[in-house]
Amino acid sequence: MYEKEKKELLDICLEMIKNDLVIGSSGNASLRVGDHVVISPSSVNYSEMTADDVVVIDLEGDEVEGARNPSVETPMHLEIYKNHSHALAVVHTHSLYTSAMAILHEPLPPILDEIVPKLGAGIRVSKYAMPGTKQLGKNVVEVLEGRSAALIANHGAVCYAKTLKDALFLSILLERACKIYMTAKQVGKPIELPEDVVEDEQDIWEMMREF
Repeated sequence: MYEKEKKELLDICLEMIKNDLVIGSSGNASLRVGDHVVISPSSVNYSEMTADDVVVIDLEGDEVEGARNPSVETPMHLEIYKNHSHALAVVHTHSLYTSAMAILHEPLPPILDEIVPKLGAGIRVSKYAMPGTKQLGKNVVEVLEGRSAALIANHGAVCYAKTLKDALFLSILLERACKIYMTAKQVGKPIELPEDVVEDEQDIWEMMREF
């Protein structure tokens, strides 16, 4: 079942590697289809993954189809889908600069005009929780309020969108923004966008997620 969606997930996983967002089998991705979720398997290198490895689960996490175990971060994906109606695809990454920010427990402020309309007005860091736990999912959902992305404390990052392609793009954008921010901090103190601009661009984020 969901052969088209499985192929799309495989392609996105390969793009995650290509864009240095993950290595080996780290990170994960999923796509919601009605009451089911098509999700990457646990501990399978993306370069070796096939459609038969991809797992289909329901919104309670029960396996519907697949010979593999679903991603260890399944609870986080399910918490996002249950709490954000606009989330139809989730990409979780372990990229270099987002992970560095997550280790520092440092949020990404609204520093660039290209960020806020797509990701939201400042990307927060979730409270720490053990990987693979429902608590991690709850902590991530809390900081995703009004945002399309979150930094996961001592772990990495996650982005959601209506399509896997869009969620991947947001992940690339977030990594780039974190790189710019950390690079700028080596020279001086980054200056945030004016408050009225951030408010206007946050309104654009609200409008954009409706489409």
